[in-house]
Amino acid sequence: MEGESAKKLLQKAGRLLAKRAYSRGELETKLRSLGQEEEIQTVLTRLEELNLLNDDQYAYNFAHCRMRQDGWGPAKVMHALLRREVASNIAETAIERVRRETGDGPLLLQYLEGFCARHGMPQDRRAIQKLVSRLRRRGFQEEVIYEVLRQKLPTAAWHRFDTGD
Repeated sequence: MEGESAKKLLQKAGRLLAKRAYSRGELETKLRSLGQEEEIQTVLTRLEELNLLNDDQYAYNFAHCRMRQDGWGPAKVMHALLRREVASNIAETAIERVRRETGDGPLLLQYLEGFCARHGMPQDRRAIQKLVSRLRRRGFQEEVIYEVLRQKLPTAAWHRFDTGD
């Protein structure tokens, strides 16, 4: 790597990475206004060689945190990773790895327990529908939602929801 411009790019990238992790695509976007495309690619490649930039690890850490700590479902995590310019195959691999480690059911159950502790267990059809809708927006698949709710909700409440009473 030569030149003053490349040095400035590397310094800027270092300052950005010192604050938080970035995907290669995000960092490329941040550096775009500071140099030529060739120089930026050289800097990004150098950062990858130094293991300061690693999309696989970034995607896994992001997915792990969002799914295990924040209660996000796989679909929401995938959308967020794509917005952060992570390649779709890398995002899918990271999400699948987290799912293999924990499974969807336990992740949803963990979120649901916290939600019910704050808001109470839904008892009527309307409250259960709102909860199902909320869980869909969080990125959980419908079959996983229903499976976990059948286990968690009182039988009478689930029956009222299931039959429409």
